[in-house]
Amino acid sequence: MTRETEQARRAIPRADYQATVDVLYDEQVDLVDRTEVVIEEIQALPNGPAEFGREIALLQNAAGAMHDAEDLLDSPTTGPIAVAAETEAIEHLLQARRAKGGGGGGGSTPGGGLKKGQTDASALALVGRSDDPNARIDDRDVVAATGRSGDEPPAELRSALDRYFEKLNGSE
Repeated sequence: MTRETEQARRAIPRADYQATVDVLYDEQVDLVDRTEVVIEEIQALPNGPAEFGREIALLQNAAGAMHDAEDLLDSPTTGPIAVAAETEAIEHLLQARRAKGGGGGGGSTPGGGLKKGQTDASALALVGRSDDPNARIDDRDVVAATGRSGDEPPAELRSALDRYFEKLNGSE
């Protein structure tokens, strides 16, 4: 929303711009407060700092970037620096989020089949854990598995984009 506000800044009255920035500022303050509460709650868990040290550090980095965005919005600044601060906060939050492990399923062990002995740890401590200690997530380039190659998007996408832009421009 900050980027859109910046793009509209010169086209809207100063009072409308300020009102929009005030809303963004209030939302940013709320996000900072909520992130700090999450950090405190994780630290209060049994073995919280030991089990979630990486996540706590990332959340603290996110909160720092959120404070930067808060200060910029208070000035009011909605330009590239404010957007960069918000983007940095988002990146830290995404890094703090653990990959989801396993899934449900039927069979002889319904519900994902927890093994015996795992119930002595909190569910939160087990999120994202794997039986494979060498497991990792690799970034990789993925190419289209179907359709034609080249720069032209598939017909379904072109059609959907055409409808989107028609609605956006008020043609429908």
